[in-house]
Order: sequence, then C-alpha cells, then structure tokens
Amino acid sequence: MFRKILLLLKKYKNSRLCENRTRDCFFGLFSSICLLHGSKPKDITIQENCRLNGSLMSAYGGKISIGKNTDIGKDTIVRSVDNIVIGSYCAISTGIVITDNNSHPVNPFDRIIVQKTLPHSFERSWINSDHNPVLIGDNCWIGENSRICKGVVIGNGAVVAANAVVTKNVPPNSIVAGNPARIVKTDIDKIIPRKFK
Repeated sequence: MFRKILLLLKKYKNSRLCENRTRDCFFGLFSSICLLHGSKPKDITIQENCRLNGSLMSAYGGKISIGKNTDIGKDTIVRSVDNIVIGSYCAISTGIVITDNNSHPVNPFDRIIVQKTLPHSFERSWINSDHNPVLIGDNCWIGENSRICKGVVIGNGAVVAANAVVTKNVPPNSIVAGNPARIVKTDIDKIIPRKFK
C-alpha cells in the first residue's frame, strides 16, 4: 500500500514537470524529472504509454521528446541543453547515458577556469560545453550501460549493444557494439520474425 502511494505521488509530481499529452504514462519509484537554469515543463514532452524509471534533465531550455510506448530503464540519464528526440516503441535499458553535450569544456585552459569555480556556478554549466542534437529513431533497442554521445543519429530499428559508446551515426536496422561503437550486423529487418503464440 505504501509503495502504491509513493508511485501515485511520483506520477503526480513528474507529470507536472513535463508536457505529458495523455497522462497515460508510468513513472517508476526511481524516476525523476529535473528542470534546471530556466527550463520549463514544455521543454520535456512524453507521449502516451511510456514507462519512465530513469532521469530526464533539461537545462537552459534543452528539449527532450519521447515517443509513445517507449521504456526508459532505471539509472538511465537523459540530459539536454540542445535537443534529444527518442522515437516510439523504443526499449532504453538500465544505466544508460544519453547526452547532447560534453558536460564540460574540452579546451584545457577552460577546464582550469571551471575547476577554480564553485559547484553549480555558470562556468560549470552544460551550456558552456560543445553540444549537438541527438535523434533516436522508432523501435530502437539500447543495451544496458551504453552511452549515446552528442550529435548522434540512430536510425529506425537499430540496436545498440550493451556497454557500447556511440559517437557516430547508426544506420537503420543495424547493430552496433564496442567502444567506440562499430557496425557488427546490418539488415536485421530481414531476419524472419518469430511467431508468438
């Protein structure tokens, strides 16, 4: 009973922090939505029948859009200062990081300045790092503990293997694996479908 009450409170809180079109989503006990540095609920859009067990973080108006019937697993972090689009019918496993920014400057001199500042100061914010949109197509499967980096487009029907670090675009209906991720299989849409009873 106590767990049910906590889940209802979590759903109420999270649905107020995002643009949830149908209110028909499941927000797990460990899910969270964070709006930082001026981001607003309209910056995060979640469509119907999604299941969120991870964290969505928007800063400086970064957009996050999640299509219908998509699962986001526990300990997964989606963080945006630019734009992240996740399609419909996606399975995003546990422990994944999907980010459209580097979260820190790359230039060594800029990093010295950052290290001299206090936590949560403007110099440490994601908006000061390189950032590019991320697009994950429909019906993608992202394996646990993988990382999707800024500027990546993952085509419809693609699979990202567990522990992969994706730094380049992934063609539709292909499987990528490794660090950095490389294509290991293509045309997986041609595999004969299983007949479910």
